[in-house]
Amino acid sequence: MHLDFGIISSGLPFLWTGFQYTVQLTAVSAIGGLFFGTLLALARLSSIKWLSTFAAGYVNLMRSIPLVLVIFWFFFLMPLVLQAMGGSERPVQIGAERTAGRASNPSQEGRSIPRTRWG
Repeated sequence: MHLDFGIISSGLPFLWTGFQYTVQLTAVSAIGGLFFGTLLALARLSSIKWLSTFAAGYVNLMRSIPLVLVIFWFFFLMPLVLQAMGGSERPVQIGAERTAGRASNPSQEGRSIPRTRWG
């Protein structure tokens, strides 16, 4: 059995770009989570009753929602919400839907595998 690893070496620039995007997304998410998490923790410790109650309610609500549901909402509901907010004609592209088109040839209409290879 002969494996052709040439396809991997030809895709290394795309893998490197994806890796850089992942590191940037991780850094921004970590900094944002630390910032907003600290604000939320301070709000829960606040002596202002409505602020403390709101923060506690938000934390309890987010703890009770399964992560899979949050991910589902983000990828399927947020494009529609952003479309309605922005008044655009089509839903906003988020995540893999947004980045998959960068690696493929525009003449293939967004398909990363040419039609001749998969039928």
